[in-house]
Amino acid sequence: MSEDNNDDYYLHFNQDEESLLRSRQSTSSRGARRQNSLIRPERNRFYDPTNPHYFSVKATEHNEHITVKGPSGITRGASMRSHHSTRTHIPDQYHDEVYQMHTMPANPETTDRINDDGDVIETQSKEYSDSIDAGDDEYMIPSMQPTKLQKRPEKSRSFWQIYCYVITFWAPGPLIALCGMPKKERQMAWREKIALLSVIVYIGAFVAYLTFGFTKTVCSTSDPRLKNNEISTGLVIINGKAYSLDSSSHPAAAGIDAGANILYPPYNAGGMDLSFMFQNVNGNCHNLIKPRANATTPHDDDGNMAWYFPCKMYAQDGSTKPNFTESEYYPGWACHTSNEAREAYYSLESFADVYFTWDDIKNSSRNLVVYNGHVLDLNLLDWLETDQLTYPSLFDELKSSNLQGYDLSIILSTSHEKKTARCLSEIIKVGEIDSKSVGCIASDVVLYVSLALIIAVVVAKFLIACYFRWGVAKNQGATQVDNKTMEKQLNAIEDWSENINSQGPIKQVDPSLRPSKRTTAYGHKKSASKFDILKKQSSKMLNLKESIVDLESDHSLYGISSTGAYNNMTTMTLQNYAKTEKANTKTKMGHGRNASALMRGSVMWSNNAFGDAPTEITNIASVEVHPDAVQQPPVTFMPYGFPLIHTICFVTCYSEDEDGLRTTLDSLSTTDYPNSHKLIMVVCDGLIKGSGNDKTTPEIALDMMEDFIIPPDEVKPYSYVAVAAGSKRHNMAKIYAGYYKYNDATVPPEKQQRVPVITIVKSGTPAEQGSAKPGNRGKRDSQVILMSFLQKMTFDERMTELEFQLLRNIYSITGLMADFYETVLMVDADTKVFPDSLTHMVAEMVKDPLIMGLCGETKIANKRQSWVTAIQVFEYYISHHQSKAFESVFGSVTCLPGCFSIYRIKSPKGFDGFWVPVLANPDIVERYSDNVTDTLHKKNLLLLGEDRYLSSLMLKTFPKRKQVFVPKAACKTIAPDEFKVLLSQRRRWINSTVHNLFELVLIRDLCGTFCFSMQFVIMIELIGTLVLPLAICFTIYVIIFAIVSKPTPILTLILLGLILGLPGLIVVITATRWSYLIWMFIYLGALPIWNFILPSYAYWKFDDFSWGDTRTIAGGNKAAGGHDDGDGEFDHSRIKMRTWREFEREEKMFNKSSSLDVF
Repeated sequence: MSEDNNDDYYLHFNQDEESLLRSRQSTSSRGARRQNSLIRPERNRFYDPTNPHYFSVKATEHNEHITVKGPSGITRGASMRSHHSTRTHIPDQYHDEVYQMHTMPANPETTDRINDDGDVIETQSKEYSDSIDAGDDEYMIPSMQPTKLQKRPEKSRSFWQIYCYVITFWAPGPLIALCGMPKKERQMAWREKIALLSVIVYIGAFVAYLTFGFTKTVCSTSDPRLKNNEISTGLVIINGKAYSLDSSSHPAAAGIDAGANILYPPYNAGGMDLSFMFQNVNGNCHNLIKPRANATTPHDDDGNMAWYFPCKMYAQDGSTKPNFTESEYYPGWACHTSNEAREAYYSLESFADVYFTWDDIKNSSRNLVVYNGHVLDLNLLDWLETDQLTYPSLFDELKSSNLQGYDLSIILSTSHEKKTARCLSEIIKVGEIDSKSVGCIASDVVLYVSLALIIAVVVAKFLIACYFRWGVAKNQGATQVDNKTMEKQLNAIEDWSENINSQGPIKQVDPSLRPSKRTTAYGHKKSASKFDILKKQSSKMLNLKESIVDLESDHSLYGISSTGAYNNMTTMTLQNYAKTEKANTKTKMGHGRNASALMRGSVMWSNNAFGDAPTEITNIASVEVHPDAVQQPPVTFMPYGFPLIHTICFVTCYSEDEDGLRTTLDSLSTTDYPNSHKLIMVVCDGLIKGSGNDKTTPEIALDMMEDFIIPPDEVKPYSYVAVAAGSKRHNMAKIYAGYYKYNDATVPPEKQQRVPVITIVKSGTPAEQGSAKPGNRGKRDSQVILMSFLQKMTFDERMTELEFQLLRNIYSITGLMADFYETVLMVDADTKVFPDSLTHMVAEMVKDPLIMGLCGETKIANKRQSWVTAIQVFEYYISHHQSKAFESVFGSVTCLPGCFSIYRIKSPKGFDGFWVPVLANPDIVERYSDNVTDTLHKKNLLLLGEDRYLSSLMLKTFPKRKQVFVPKAACKTIAPDEFKVLLSQRRRWINSTVHNLFELVLIRDLCGTFCFSMQFVIMIELIGTLVLPLAICFTIYVIIFAIVSKPTPILTLILLGLILGLPGLIVVITATRWSYLIWMFIYLGALPIWNFILPSYAYWKFDDFSWGDTRTIAGGNKAAGGHDDGDGEFDHSRIKMRTWREFEREEKMFNKSSSLDVF
């Protein structure tokens, strides 16, 4: 484990803990220590409930001990904090709450609880001792003072709520009630939906304006422009502008007939420059160009002159030589100096501006310069009638200075020079330089920057996804392979995924490790110690001598250090072994006997190796361990080259049939990860009978178990606090513990291994037994049962009866305390896992302790079942091998699918016994179990996309930790084969994606900075998701426009080609089957469905929080109602809360009284 990848600056130490910090820094270089952080102090106000670490701080304050402990043996005294004490300052560097595992007093947890009405239930704790004294008082439980309710003050309406009411002012409450929405919560959800739709319209309008309207607004087309030397004979040039005189008629004048058109013979003025016939005199040139004393040109005493140049026309290319020949009619003929002539000239509207490019100016035979955007021909100064006037010497200097092609705007800087330049602009201007306005420049900047950012994101995703496939993926998992071997593995997975019933390469199991055939269920007939278990279960693979850790041998030969590290990796078991070895070394010196690392109680709560000193409760002594429990191998047993960790395989089920559930449990039971380190936990969400099933889901699950700890008909329901509203917060569930019962038709006997199984059946309270779905509280509630249990074990908090029974059953079926488990694999009940997937996932977790969650690839097993499944194949592939691959490189996979992901319960912090609660962190559990869904945003997060929200919540709480994608791990599932089911599924997925991306875009600590960050990429994805319907319309418009109109939008077509083409190139580069190209074309043909129909339907159903047709039950889904709609009030007094030690004392007291009754 690399010391560079640490997050020690997340540590939280208050003033009372500084001595511990100093002592640890002086004794260990690998211990927890404070480092500098770039986190700004104002971003860490920990007593703000919106702070990601609010609940961890609160949990720490409400316990007078450090709650998570480890086998290091380093003891930390209780801090002087209490619920009633003044809150101390918390350092700004806090991010991860790191705890040392040690002995502590078990004080009742005093965290405030909140009921449905927002009331705070304050509980007051009473200190008690863990010592067990002789006599009848040893089992007494400390009394708790009655709770009291305090009504929370009502919050004022937020800006968002006000906006919702404003935007829906036309729909008063009574009118909405008439439309089938009588409840205020339902009406508010509808108002929020309309408000959200308006926001989507705003964003879409902005994108449309930016795409099509922005350029026209800021770079509006003014007069048309014509390039110099391309002026047709139907036009003439006057002072840099082209005029159309094609239909003009000249009044009668000397030498010109009435009605004549000067464009044509005999005048031939078409295409010529007539600037000298309409000279700008006496303006900026006044007092610069002056008449001579003997000038014959008409002038007055103020120096105003009639003309400066001979009134003749010249070629537009400047090739005409100066001509001073006097007119045969009269001096000043054709100069248009009369008022009528000038008015006629001023009334003309220019047809176009004449422009020059910089190349024209530099490469011309003319002496052209530029001033303030005007093109000046200095050669025209040769036409000045020098015998009639005087002019500044600067004219000659400019003409002879070889300034051709230069911009004189800066060179002419003095006031005199500027006035001279303005004079020249009036008399020798021949056009404008080819330049853009500020608006056009701004338009180009916005266009190219937008294109650059979008192309950069698209190309970066492509390149990084390719790098992940060829550079990262092969090194993930249990074994590092070359690309050729990696391709073979992926091909094997691809073959396996073609059929949901096809078996993977399951390994044959040693006969001694196979399930024992029993005719009767196991009961509590004989007590068995752990030592007896090891004797009975001795086998060729793990015999007794191997199972008992020989502490006299030098385990450094196996690479295990004295701190419990192996090749820079550590686990709970290794650290437990290290502590046991130290304790047994002391025992050995005292002529005692060695102890087994397996003969331990709770790894969290014990400070001695045996627990033989009766000073504290370290394990569940009131329950017997199953005599056929799977034995634990020695710590040196590493079949895949890494230390094994204990994993819970968590399966949630609702209305699945026997085949679906059997498929999942078979695949989990036959994974090649050792069965000694995995526990299958199944949660049945209510007494539900799926559509077409003969049995309820719990009955199907129990039929797949054998060797029960307690016969099923004797199992009692226990209460717990459910994630629901109103009276539904009180729920009851039964816990069944046993072993998996295989079907020889699906798994051959020689490949069956004995795997412990715990099934939790949410049966509901007696009051709801007659309802359609008794006990049903949703998938999130099923997950929270486990997460809350893990948190309470980790923090030694008070737990419900159900959670204590769960602890007892885990201990009975495995012989282990629950705190040995470090990871949780979450799998849906219709998913089949590839045999080596769990091994690869666990290996990645062990190798990198910064990884807090990861997912594998989900394959579709019914690709060719219908056109609906066919259009999903490429979408599944690209979402993994482009999106997740890209995010995985940065450790920020934004969505770990609930059907197949593994999470870390707690993470080791070095090798000194410090652990960081991750999934068991209060900040995760409390927010994920939030039952107050009073806004549309929270409803979409918690009721529809709970799996994605859990991923977002973990990234938000631990932004410096990693969530990655491991393609070596794979599963297959059945995709919707009917369009109405796909529509229902994608409605949930799209809406939850929108709301989760909004949560993630607010996280400022993700990888990168500004536009080179995951936060920016997430923002792009959020905007892209919202405007999907508009985007497909733009795409169709651009394609049609490119076909039928000119000019062709090249850049837009290039961008479109990159967006659609690079995913296809991903398939060519990363896929192992050419068939994915066919799936890609099928997907492209269905783009209107993916980008228009599905998102449009989803957005219109923003206020629909049901699961629709995805899961159907007998009698239909609509009549069953939802678990989020709760009536009545929650009576918390029905929920019994104790620490597990207190429950254990009660069990001992009950057993003792029962034994006394016998006598």
